[in-house]
Amino acid sequence: MRRQRTTLLAVSTLLTVTLTAAPSPASAESAAQPNQVTTLTVRQADGYATLAWQPVPDATDYQIERTPVDATNTPTGAPTIVGIWRPNRQINQDAPTFADAGFNPGDSFQWRVRARTGTSEQPYSDPVTATTTAPWGNPDTPGQQLRTQWETTHAAQYTSDTDEYAYTAAIDALSDRVRVVELGRTLQNRPINMLVIGHPTPATTPAAVAATAPVAINCNVHGNEPGDREACLIMARQLAFSTDPRITDLLSHTTVLIVPTINGDGRAANTRGNSTGQDLNRDYSLIRQPETAAYIKMVRDYRPVAGYDGHEFGNSRAGDLPMLPPRHQNVAQPIFDQSQDMIEGHMYAKGAEAGWWPCPYGCEGGGSVGLSEETILRNTLGLKNVTNSLLELRSSGGQTRPDEGNTANNRRRKTYSALWTFHQFLDYHRADRADILTSRAEAIEIQAANTGRLV
Repeated sequence: MRRQRTTLLAVSTLLTVTLTAAPSPASAESAAQPNQVTTLTVRQADGYATLAWQPVPDATDYQIERTPVDATNTPTGAPTIVGIWRPNRQINQDAPTFADAGFNPGDSFQWRVRARTGTSEQPYSDPVTATTTAPWGNPDTPGQQLRTQWETTHAAQYTSDTDEYAYTAAIDALSDRVRVVELGRTLQNRPINMLVIGHPTPATTPAAVAATAPVAINCNVHGNEPGDREACLIMARQLAFSTDPRITDLLSHTTVLIVPTINGDGRAANTRGNSTGQDLNRDYSLIRQPETAAYIKMVRDYRPVAGYDGHEFGNSRAGDLPMLPPRHQNVAQPIFDQSQDMIEGHMYAKGAEAGWWPCPYGCEGGGSVGLSEETILRNTLGLKNVTNSLLELRSSGGQTRPDEGNTANNRRRKTYSALWTFHQFLDYHRADRADILTSRAEAIEIQAANTGRLV
């Protein structure tokens, strides 16, 4: 039976800036036409904007249009359909929202939304204009001014290994909250680094970190799936230097462990496997590779109680953020239930508020997916009594995000949706820490008492 979940009431000024632009006076005076979308609002956040509107009766779906504008709100480019909202994309059908992403943060736009009934297009809403949130961090404040290679090139390039090491070393040097430790080396001798983050300073030993009920994020096991890694690097800067009370509160109650790149050789070569071709996500319990050995030693020593594992998913029809809990049959029921609660009880509800489309891994024609091998990290962690989930970023925009033929737009949507997910993961741990620890204790008791068959 699931326990009653506690609710964290703190409002994040880091993730969401409440900036709801109003329509122009002329359009505000106009009377709504039949089947016209009304009360469109746009709220800015890190790398995306949440659009919300009143539903139109019998609408089949909605088209989201975005137009670049200048400081006087004059269009500077052609209007583009950037999103399609469908009724299956969130749990609250009476309050449609869409997380528009892919634009260059800091630019200004005009948005409109129209309903479609079948293939019949209905009138557009009145336009809303706003300036999007710039990349996080004051350019004039030491530490906050740091930027990844991905950010400085406007998503034209992913952050290289050498730039990652320089960036994380700078965070380590400038923030008392951060300590970078080397967990091991890849086969080609690249360091496998982990950022240990706490407030006002992180605990000094693995055992002391374990006492804080830490959370762990593994950002890039498959070298050709780098979107989560870029999100982790941005979030590391936010956690290291933000003065947001939400962030300092989170870090005062736990330690955040971020491993940006466990598969540095695969990332450098843009390959799924490591330098031998081994899929590391089929080796976490076998531990035949130095990369997986380093991560599992970390799990043993630092004892995270919750985790997320970042990936990308090739199905173009799936949701924005397919997720999956540990599914090996030997995972204790309390850990499975807690992991499922994190996904369905938290991510689905918060996704509906923000406009993202989290869904089960394999949703929308995903086929037979979600394997139960113990070698997969989410299953290995589940067997180690860690509440956790796999996160997939849909690789292509698909029908619901038609403007992602532009490579930079596609990369930005993936990265900022991952950034949203990882922050929500931290919020879930903060609000449900007691339940997570109770589930862990129950699972350990169940496992220790089991004298029956193991699968």
